[in-house]
Parts: sequence; structure tokens; C-alpha cells
Amino acid sequence: MAEMAGRLSERVRFEGRDEVRGTAGETGGSWRTRFECWARVEPVPRFEALTPRADTRQTARRWRILMRDGVRPTLEMRIRWKGGLLLPTAIEPDPRLPGWILLWAEDWAD
Repeated sequence: MAEMAGRLSERVRFEGRDEVRGTAGETGGSWRTRFECWARVEPVPRFEALTPRADTRQTARRWRILMRDGVRPTLEMRIRWKGGLLLPTAIEPDPRLPGWILLWAEDWAD
């Protein structure tokens, strides 16, 4: 496990949205930091990220994030990393490493 912990070289921040309802019933809100952690962030090669179809569209870059299990992110959160935003698309326990989480995300424009 120590050798894996040494590979967690990226600081990532998970943010959640605080929803507020106005007097006229409209909703708004702001993003607030929920937690930060060290993770390994690596791009997912295009051939892994896509299943070829007849209707091909341009896709956002996809990322695989490995982090320790503990505070669990949710799909409603967003991730700040290196000045950009990532949108989580899947979260699962790493089947090869007990106590670790694999998170899949893609670039997100705010």
C-alpha cells in the first residue's frame, strides 16, 4: 500500500452545490468545497473511453482518478483540479485494491 500512496501526487478538491430557493420560488446556489484529497489522475485513452457507433460525436476528455476510500464523493459533485473542472461520471471501489476508489470523470465547462 505504501508504494501506491506514493503515486497520489495530485491534489483534487471536491465541491458540492448549496441550493437556495428565492422568494419567488426560483432556485440558485453556489459551489462550496466539501473535501480535498491526494489522488492519482490519469487520462483515459480514447479507445477505452468510447464504444464506436455509427453516430459519432466529439466527446470531452475523460480521466481516471484513484483515491483512498474514506470521504465518498457523489455524482452531484464537481472536481477542481489544476485550474479546471471535472464532472464525475462513475464511482466504484477498485476491485484490485481494497480501501481504494476509482472515479471516472470528464472535462466540464462551467
